[in-house]
Amino acid sequence: MQSGLCLVFPEVQGDQTVAEDLIELLKSKNPANRWGAATQLLGEARAQRPEALAALAEALEDDHPFVRWRAGLTLAGAGRPRVTAILFDALEGGSPREQAAAADALGYASRANPEPLLQALDSEETLVRQSAAEALGRRGYRPAVLRLTALLEDESPWVRRTAIRAMGHIGEGSAVAPLTRCLTDESPWVRRSATYALGAMRAQQAGPKLMATLDDPDPQVRRNAAWAIGRIGDPAALPKLRALQADTALDGAVTREAEAAIYAIERPGWQHLAGAVQRWLTRWAASTA
Repeated sequence: MQSGLCLVFPEVQGDQTVAEDLIELLKSKNPANRWGAATQLLGEARAQRPEALAALAEALEDDHPFVRWRAGLTLAGAGRPRVTAILFDALEGGSPREQAAAADALGYASRANPEPLLQALDSEETLVRQSAAEALGRRGYRPAVLRLTALLEDESPWVRRTAIRAMGHIGEGSAVAPLTRCLTDESPWVRRSATYALGAMRAQQAGPKLMATLDDPDPQVRRNAAWAIGRIGDPAALPKLRALQADTALDGAVTREAEAAIYAIERPGWQHLAGAVQRWLTRWAASTA
């Protein structure tokens, strides 16, 4: 087999020679090759070939995060209880890197027991807590909201940010109040995620607090707040949004978001349009007004 970044892997599944080559390639010094090999071993994982499963399990400890992620995704994608058990074992007793990779992968295994992920939220390792929170959010697991709320007090801003994103994705109404409190977090990354999550949820009760974040010192927070208020459709925010039209931060992105929000609020019927279509049409209309 040739090596290199442009390596093309065979699509043959069930060929013993090909499988052996791919397993060997997981030891390559080139992370792109290891990533590709982990991807192509999906058929072997579905067939529950012991050598392939052992190699993929070992790749959960790879030095490169993309390789660890891809190995976990391949194991999760196999959709076999025996294979999923490898991820549970890694989550329970592996190294921090293995635990984080396994937690992330279990976010793609919608039928897998979520309880180990809930337990991983209490890990002493920041990366494990972060990965478990992201996985639960990806699965939209509503019973996790209370546990995720507790992570909003985590010492790591990256864990707090991930918990916010997970709660926003789940969309449970009980999350609005704790997410609103995060609008004053010391970390701009946390405030960015909080404004976005509340906008994604169209959290009407967060309107006044979101208006306050239009004055946030971080320009991305201001931009997210304008977007969120546009989705909520709060007319009380129009004066502050108009003032924000003079904000030149982020190469004019804050201004454009404020103009789009104004247009959406003044034409509330547009709020019924779905996600990307609404956003594109609103910006187009604002740019041609």
